[in-house]
Amino acid sequence: MDQREVLDRLRNAKSAHLGWVNRARALIEGNPVDQEKIPVMPTDCIFGKWYYGDGRALSKLTSFRDVEQPHNELHRIYAEIFNILFEQKKGSFLSRMLGGRKREQEKRMQEARDRFHDLQQMSNIIIAKLDKIEKDIRALTPEQQRMMFGG
Repeated sequence: MDQREVLDRLRNAKSAHLGWVNRARALIEGNPVDQEKIPVMPTDCIFGKWYYGDGRALSKLTSFRDVEQPHNELHRIYAEIFNILFEQKKGSFLSRMLGGRKREQEKRMQEARDRFHDLQQMSNIIIAKLDKIEKDIRALTPEQQRMMFGG
């Protein structure tokens, strides 16, 4: 693998991350999204599969290791959002008749939107860290590249 290929894979992982965030946003906005397309676990998303797979070639870079905690936090926040949106609350018959279920759903949607703000901030941190990884890769000497990527 050479520097260009490593950077391409990094950019693809970054793009996958941004797509994941956009699908999470669509879900919160009430648009139909297949729940399977927004994995809850950090190792199940396309970015996570890269990070814990091919991306491990970059594990000697501090900037690479610095992505794991915010990525895990992003998925923790999303798990909260997922539970807010898909948790089925059973109200009493009287509360359902008086419209309590709709108010409860509106309250849950607002809570999900509030948590999405936190998710978006964590995503911004991840993107900045991915930019730092790219910068670090570009700064590697040819010898460091051979040691890290082989070839």
